[in-house]
Amino acid sequence: MSSNILDIIENRASCRSFLEKEIPEEIMNQLLDVACKSPSSGGFQTYSIIKVTQKEKKEQLVKLCRNQKFIERAPVNLIFCIDYRRIKMINEVEPTPCIETDSFMNFWMGLIDAAVSAQTLCLTAEAFGLKTVYIGNIVNTVDKVTELLSIPQYVCPAIMVTIGYPKIVPKSPLRYDRNILVHKEEYKDIDIGVLMKAYKDKHGNKKIKATESLIEKIYNTAHTYHGTEYAEKCKKYILDKGYISTYQYWFGCYYIDEEGFLDTQGYKEFMKKQGFNWFE
Repeated sequence: MSSNILDIIENRASCRSFLEKEIPEEIMNQLLDVACKSPSSGGFQTYSIIKVTQKEKKEQLVKLCRNQKFIERAPVNLIFCIDYRRIKMINEVEPTPCIETDSFMNFWMGLIDAAVSAQTLCLTAEAFGLKTVYIGNIVNTVDKVTELLSIPQYVCPAIMVTIGYPKIVPKSPLRYDRNILVHKEEYKDIDIGVLMKAYKDKHGNKKIKATESLIEKIYNTAHTYHGTEYAEKCKKYILDKGYISTYQYWFGCYYIDEEGFLDTQGYKEFMKKQGFNWFE
């Protein structure tokens, strides 16, 4: 068990390959206890954690999260939720002029609370030799995730953490350092030459083979989002360079809308159903 927090942060990496090995209950309880002690806005702890270990539910989560099979193989999946239901329940006993679910600011703070709790747990898990990965895809199908987990009004899934013992310990990826991410006193744009070098260094200057199918997919995505002129610009850049860049692949081929994903109107309807009225 490691107790050096600097080493834990330095070596942490997302893991997508897990042993089919159960996490001892006493360790899991310690992790959940730590998550519940994380800082929160106003000390209200406007978050909840749903622990999923049941095989059938994990199989459904796989289907709702781009068919990422490791979700099913890992022993535990934790869904961190924004939760104002407890406040609402207490207010039924103790009348209070509370409009928390009608304010976007409070929704935002609840999201931060959930994220801080999740990160606290993830760092602690490393100390026990466990590995984790954040699954953001639950927000794409948040309505179906809510139905699967019987989540009531005033509660909203925010992020999922998959946790377990790694098959192979992943190598910590390169990250932008403080010279790129930290601004002094006010925000200032970075020189584009410096930024592009840092971008290429971070991603190992990857050059993905420009196959016809990938070019077509990027073109179609750009056309859908930005129109013909921009789609042609993307295609010309690829053909001129002779390869597909990291961002072109991720944003043009992978992180794109899929069938079953909620659109903006779908999110509005979901939020209203859950009792969050801040968008009106």
